[in-house]
Amino acid sequence: MANQIIRILQSRLQKEWGTYRLFEWGFWIFPLPNPVPMIQNCAVVALWMVPMELLGLNKEGRLCLKSASGAQEVALKPAMRDVLLLIDTSGSMAGDKIVQARQGAIDFARSATLRGCATALAIFGDRAAMVCDPTVETPAFEKKVNRLEVGIVGGSTDLGAGLTLAAKFPKLNAVVVVTDGQSNSREAALKAAEPLKQRGIEILCIGTDDADQKFLKELATRSDLAIHVEAQNLRTSIGQASQLLLGSSR
Repeated sequence: MANQIIRILQSRLQKEWGTYRLFEWGFWIFPLPNPVPMIQNCAVVALWMVPMELLGLNKEGRLCLKSASGAQEVALKPAMRDVLLLIDTSGSMAGDKIVQARQGAIDFARSATLRGCATALAIFGDRAAMVCDPTVETPAFEKKVNRLEVGIVGGSTDLGAGLTLAAKFPKLNAVVVVTDGQSNSREAALKAAEPLKQRGIEILCIGTDDADQKFLKELATRSDLAIHVEAQNLRTSIGQASQLLLGSSR
């Protein structure tokens, strides 16, 4: 029976919390939404011991676990909580592209909400502006997204301004950049991305049409987090970005 309870706890922890908290001696206390047989209408307490000599910092200063031999190292990645969609609303996004971007943002937010992640929205053109603070209230998010139009913050593509705005978030796990053109200044955008990367914030880039794929790979946290798609696939790509970022988190 004890082994069965432990298996239930492990499964529930992974589903509800995404990652384990580690202490020399620690415990979890949480209610089961759907009580399982043998555990009726009560809280469950799991008590365990973790060898603290295996817990440390890696070369980047991030919390990690080492194997008993010390030969391997695995960074502990916290569950995603807040993601910012940063959408290009320059003049070249007119027509179907802005429609695709709006629909993709809504798809992303719906998927993220199911994973317990809040979605925020900002736009950039001549300057950057917030549209929606992080929220899991999908209807409110959709209402604001549906008001997006091209040119509301100018017709150029100041991606650096958008990333500078993203860096002002005190708590942020990832930024998803959506653009169809080249940034006003590549150097300014790359410079603005550095503080985000130093904080461990993932940057995923989705480009279409004239967006420079090589530049987007430099801008993204990793090259595999930069994709270039056909304009008609923009909605699908934005929606699927939630699975790429959040699929392993919950």
